[in-house]
Amino acid sequence: MKLCSFGVKTPLGLIERVGVYTEQGVVDATAARQAWLERRMPLAAAQRVGAAQVPSEMIALIGSGQLTLDWLQEALDALFAHGVSATSAGVRTIYQLSDIQLLAPVKRPPGIVNFSVWPAHSASAASLGIELAANTAQALVKPYWKGNPDAVVGPETTLYRPPYADVLDVECELVCIVGTGGRDLDHAAAQRAIVGYSIMNDVSARERQSAEMKFGRGPSKGKDFDNGYPLGPWIVTADELGDPKQLHMSLLVNGVEQSACDTKDMIWDFAEMLSYLSVGQTVQPGLVISGGCYPGGSAHEVGVHLKSGDRVEMRISKIGSLMNTIGP
Repeated sequence: MKLCSFGVKTPLGLIERVGVYTEQGVVDATAARQAWLERRMPLAAAQRVGAAQVPSEMIALIGSGQLTLDWLQEALDALFAHGVSATSAGVRTIYQLSDIQLLAPVKRPPGIVNFSVWPAHSASAASLGIELAANTAQALVKPYWKGNPDAVVGPETTLYRPPYADVLDVECELVCIVGTGGRDLDHAAAQRAIVGYSIMNDVSARERQSAEMKFGRGPSKGKDFDNGYPLGPWIVTADELGDPKQLHMSLLVNGVEQSACDTKDMIWDFAEMLSYLSVGQTVQPGLVISGGCYPGGSAHEVGVHLKSGDRVEMRISKIGSLMNTIGP
């Protein structure tokens, strides 16, 4: 299942909903469940129960657990079997991509946590002046830094450099999205708590990042500015994606592939990262956990200097592509 957040333009502004991307179109998750229930209970009750069973906001939906996803799948199967185009209240059940605006699947996550699971990327970054010690698979300490959840934006967002940066850089990253969350999770419990996976573009101001990391406190303004975390286009649920260490990632600029990498070389899996993070800390639904940039996954790393108008694309197999444009 590919879960997404989308907006529908109306005279009163953009109405935001949760959907499921399918070959037939984007299904309004809540409306589909309400339409299914209308066949079995009074209409007013179907509206209330459907909104409770399958919420129209992403964090509420994924934080409700597997039963909610089962109810949603049941509604999807019925929708395509019977061709219901709207609820009794007139809410459409399915849209074409051209009719909606895709938003970040989790519009404002409770947090962003960025690990570094690619030792080769750390070595490459160090050669370019970004001081970052490489991790190992056996390390007892799994360092991470926290990003700004208010900087999350959706696909096709234009990326503007902050006033202290001459240029922008981008990083292609595979991320997991926490579903039910929890505290002190072992590996198995952490695996169950992950609802799915998405793509994140970790936008960076390299000159400032390089200067900051010489103080040994990690990036701050080098990675902390508006529109710094494009996320999307959707969340592919864990059951549909399969093993996240069997994926192919690539970075393209203006349609030309600049680098590629397989995820089999990640030194930790996402359940390990979530388990480590959850020690002594309650992890909330919707949290975004990144494995960091793959080796060669940033434009800076492969010698590409991005300029105004460049189209940047991150591709990950089984998920899709995340597109953004470098602004003036």
